[in-house]
Amino acid sequence: MQHLGQNSFSHVRTELLGALRSGLDMRAWCEALYELPAGPVTEADFRAWLEGPLRRFFPFLRFFGAYGSLSGHRVQMRTMITSGHSPAFVASRANSFDMKLRGCFAWFVFTRRAVLLDQTGAIDAAGTRLAPTERELDDLERFSLGALASHGVIDPFAKTGTYLGFSGVPVTQPARLLAALELISPVLHTLYLQTKPISIPAANVTSLTDRQRELADLAALGLSDKQIGSRLGISDHTVGNHFRAIYARLSISKRSQLIAFVRSRDVG
Repeated sequence: MQHLGQNSFSHVRTELLGALRSGLDMRAWCEALYELPAGPVTEADFRAWLEGPLRRFFPFLRFFGAYGSLSGHRVQMRTMITSGHSPAFVASRANSFDMKLRGCFAWFVFTRRAVLLDQTGAIDAAGTRLAPTERELDDLERFSLGALASHGVIDPFAKTGTYLGFSGVPVTQPARLLAALELISPVLHTLYLQTKPISIPAANVTSLTDRQRELADLAALGLSDKQIGSRLGISDHTVGNHFRAIYARLSISKRSQLIAFVRSRDVG
């Protein structure tokens, strides 16, 4: 446990109360925590703990984990780790997708609740019935996933997070299953981030138009939208639209990131 950050400890303490009320085998959970890998963590270490100590507490057949960023309703996956999934399933995971195509995933993002999905429908950790999308149900059937329990950790400020999906889970006690998943998610999230450095892909300046480069330069000088609009003879609204397009192309989400990018790469 010495490798878990302070935020993850807070998450663990919060979920621990719910786990105790759900009658989970806390001895098995403590044993899993005791066997967390120490020192630098590799993907092999991650999988070994996942498929050994964790599986004894939280039974599952296959695992899919991903780290990515959010921009509006769009998700950009940066890294992933899998266990037990076929090459066809792994190849089918899109690096970028609209959350509207995956309603259960979107529900998790907006509510921070674990979700259990099978062919009969979906339910969250609070007992709310959800309507899965056709894409989600098709995945269950096409890849013979069985029941899928998913959760993760979202950073609302950085607009990044991890998704943790366990397929082939038992569904006889859904409330207990989801309580266990909400307990283990912050630990898995922290372990995932320790597995390898998470870096933002290098932005490609050549993807910007000449006008967008011009706006980026002016932003780096500290000019406001109004000042930029006045200098270029366009409205504040048009300036805002340009910056939203720039953020999307560079996979960033705010002005400070753009300024840092311009200054470090001498855009223009």
